[in-house]
Amino acid sequence: MIVPTTLSPVKDSESDLNDRELCYSILYDCYEKGAFSNLSLNRDDVNDFVRAAVYGTLTYTYSIDYFIKSTSDKDVSRLDPEVRTILRFGVWQIIYSDKVPDYAAVNTSVDLANRHARSASGLINAVLRNVARLTDTQRNLSSNKSPEAAFSLKPEIYGVIKKSYGKTRAPAIAKALLSPTPLAVRTNTLKTETPRLRDKLMLEGFDVNESSLLKDSLIIGVNADSPSITGSEAFRAGEFMVQGEGAQLASILAQPKPGMSILDCCSAPGGKTTHMAALAGNLAKITALDVNASRLELVMQNAARLGAENITAMVADSTEFDTEDRYDLVLVDAPCSGLGIMGGKPDIRLTITYERIEQIRDKQRNILDNMSRLVKRGGVLVYSTCTINSAENEEQVSDFLERHGDFEPFGFDNILTESLKSRGNGGMITLLPDEDGCEGFFISRMMRK
Repeated sequence: MIVPTTLSPVKDSESDLNDRELCYSILYDCYEKGAFSNLSLNRDDVNDFVRAAVYGTLTYTYSIDYFIKSTSDKDVSRLDPEVRTILRFGVWQIIYSDKVPDYAAVNTSVDLANRHARSASGLINAVLRNVARLTDTQRNLSSNKSPEAAFSLKPEIYGVIKKSYGKTRAPAIAKALLSPTPLAVRTNTLKTETPRLRDKLMLEGFDVNESSLLKDSLIIGVNADSPSITGSEAFRAGEFMVQGEGAQLASILAQPKPGMSILDCCSAPGGKTTHMAALAGNLAKITALDVNASRLELVMQNAARLGAENITAMVADSTEFDTEDRYDLVLVDAPCSGLGIMGGKPDIRLTITYERIEQIRDKQRNILDNMSRLVKRGGVLVYSTCTINSAENEEQVSDFLERHGDFEPFGFDNILTESLKSRGNGGMITLLPDEDGCEGFFISRMMRK
């Protein structure tokens, strides 16, 4: 698993070009070929500098383009792909990496240009030198009125956040989404206890802190000297699952119990599936659905590693899946815009559009309508997303309840920890990165009358 980091260690001159060549190659594929950064970074020759540079450049793309435009009057979209990739990478080093000297960023970018865009090497040199001359005040875009510059967000996407939370709250949320989400792991209570896992990970050299939100969640500090969390002995032993706190909370609020029949829609890679199995002591019968067979295989691999049992995996589209069975609990972790996890998945900033969000909302609606038929009378339907868009969250739930009079909100204030009790609202809760220090996440619980 690739873990984003803000580290940008100083590189020596001999290794500089190799690392920067790799950065350029990955960034070019992400920008121009639609590659996913997390998959592109999943290779042995990726070090902390490369990882930080790729995530950082992608995260700040729109802010970087503002710097290029304001210092050169060049429209980045009109530049050759090779040129804009080198320029974006170079500007990130100058503006956002405090460990790379400006002169090194300029010189190595020109070296890249000589190999990939020789005719534009003079232009790249001139633009980056102009950026390097900017004062600290000019480099600080926090007061810029353009969301593309200040928060590296398309105006239409910043508009979604502003509409959801108001113009006063939106800047703090958008700013928080510029930072990588802290790495959280969930204790696998089928095999160990949280204090024991914490001590074991600390002995393995990890910086470990307890979560302020959940009792069986730990926050792992990541720095240049950190070992790989998925390479740890505790991971191989199946004692934890790497999983965001919001995703963990969804399973907790679902309240799976021994003897329940549970349907987990869109289940891959299995974090919630295996969590519900653990919460029910492996005594619930769980059916895990996913439309992608290879991703569904991840569910079963994780279940085997964690010792989660009584799980049946089925390849199925949740908008069409049908069965004569009815379930005590149906968990719909719906496809969404992913605005709440942009800190760890910067590709979302580049690909998400308002039109795409509207398409996703239609799919969410179809999944909810189809899956709700499979909830027993007196059973529970949980709907969750990793977005902070109220149109996909609160509005989606309200519309569902209007269409389905046989469902009603099912509050969970008695389940929430003290730090979250004030946040539950009629069977709905939203975690926000600026307030809660985790990914943005929405959870709703409803009961069939």
